[in-house]
Amino acid sequence: MFEVIKTEDRHCEKHDLDWVCEFTKFASRTLESECPKCLEEREAEEERKRQIEFEEERRKAAVAAKRKQLEQRISSSLIPDKYLTRSFDNYRVETDAQGRALETTRRFAEHFDQFQRTGAGLIMIGRPGTGKTHLACAIANALIEKGATVLFVTVSKMIRRIRETYRRDSEYTEQQMIDSLRDVDLLIIDEVGIQRGTESEEHLLFEVLNERNSVFGPTIILSNLTVEEIKAYVGERALDRLREGGGKLVVFDWGSYRGNVADDADLPCADSVVPLRTESRLPHQRPFPMGD
Repeated sequence: MFEVIKTEDRHCEKHDLDWVCEFTKFASRTLESECPKCLEEREAEEERKRQIEFEEERRKAAVAAKRKQLEQRISSSLIPDKYLTRSFDNYRVETDAQGRALETTRRFAEHFDQFQRTGAGLIMIGRPGTGKTHLACAIANALIEKGATVLFVTVSKMIRRIRETYRRDSEYTEQQMIDSLRDVDLLIIDEVGIQRGTESEEHLLFEVLNERNSVFGPTIILSNLTVEEIKAYVGERALDRLREGGGKLVVFDWGSYRGNVADDADLPCADSVVPLRTESRLPHQRPFPMGD
């Protein structure tokens, strides 16, 4: 407490208030008290500013945390860098069939919660370069923005990583690998049928699809095979798993899409990926270390 050395009657014009000013000594300085109402208003204003600063810092922290979570979901999705910028808006439609494919995939992303209730997925088949991966990754990118977990993997890499668990020095078990594939919100399996699968590979693919079906996990299959060929490759049992709950078959039966967009200046390039991709891939939430 500072010692009051004198007092003085004063009047505050602003508040039309008579009050007693107190003079106190602090070191070599003499301090004067202020009008109680002025003091109250000044303290209230300072508190308001502190609250604004606090809320702004909290908002920045929330944005940073959300961004970090987004980067982690992007990184752990293993979506190829080229496709991190693919969206429904930058998919070029020139035919009615392409328009239907766009609408089907957009609807899948927009109503994903409904597909999660039934486990329904998509089977996207057609010749190479027709835009299957573009639209599949457009779905993935849209869902990641909403907070969903996605894993993009080729069937050969998936089978290889599962088989690596058979080694004695493997860090994970086969079931842990399959659980990792089961537990993501959306699994995208690319290049199905690019090489002839063995009975063992067909069995593993069925196991993955069956596990996801058991928890109503939607799966997207990408393949260059025809309808009959995809049936022969994945087997009727696995195909039935994809069809359950209203799964859709999307046929890409037009010419190569790549030639149409090769010189498209509006289609994002590598420079657009830099802000999206962290310096190194983060480990996936579950033990499915497929990136390295």
